[in-house]
Amino acid sequence: MADGINRQTMRESVGVYSIDQGLNPPEQRVFTELADEVKNKPILDIGVGGGRTTAALLNISSDYVGVDYMQEMIDACRTRFPGIRFEHADARSMPQFPEKSFKLIVFACNGVSMVDHHGRLAILSEVRRLLAPGGVFVFSTYNKNSAEYERWFEFPTFDYAANPIRLAVRTVRFAIDTIRGLINRLRYLRFEVHAEEYSIINDRCHHYATMLYYISVENQLKQLKAAGFDSVPVIYDVSGELVDSSSRSDSLTYVVRLRT
Repeated sequence: MADGINRQTMRESVGVYSIDQGLNPPEQRVFTELADEVKNKPILDIGVGGGRTTAALLNISSDYVGVDYMQEMIDACRTRFPGIRFEHADARSMPQFPEKSFKLIVFACNGVSMVDHHGRLAILSEVRRLLAPGGVFVFSTYNKNSAEYERWFEFPTFDYAANPIRLAVRTVRFAIDTIRGLINRLRYLRFEVHAEEYSIINDRCHHYATMLYYISVENQLKQLKAAGFDSVPVIYDVSGELVDSSSRSDSLTYVVRLRT
């Protein structure tokens, strides 16, 4: 059910992801730190969306391919970056790529959190298959030890304006977004999953029109080990600072290396 809900939301949000929003702090730090190591080596950019990470990764290597499970996203990327390789593919199974193909695999923007539990494990296994010895997997995921996980509902941001016309417009928009979020919250709440290892919750993204996977650091490390990743990851919070399992950051970025 989570997959169907998220696909529909992504299909309706192509324009949002096609806007150049730049890298977030952990991506900026990690890509800079890895640049020399993976220079001109094969890179796989999973869940590429509208191509937010494409330019930065192309600066590291022209041996680049971006994939997404939404054809609409791939079409947007091909329009935005003509001549660059993009493919319609599902991260749970990418048989078009042979094993040990990539030095760097990136799954940004918490994309791995947008599938169900079995799908997530399949993605980790597939990434392990495609990663070359000594390769690096960079991904972000939602943290179950965060305040966001515990929050039932969050009102949209309201920007005050001194101009009465602007204030009226913003007030109407705030009311519409609030009602939309509440309707979606009540609509999708019944699809939440709360298991010992993880939870899939109706998250505030896209006005509560997403079902997102939350997991603790401890359990994420167990999943990686079970998938065959044999080193301890480095973890960053949303500000790009190194953290440990006690972090309360809503989103965490993991950098995990495959030993040679």
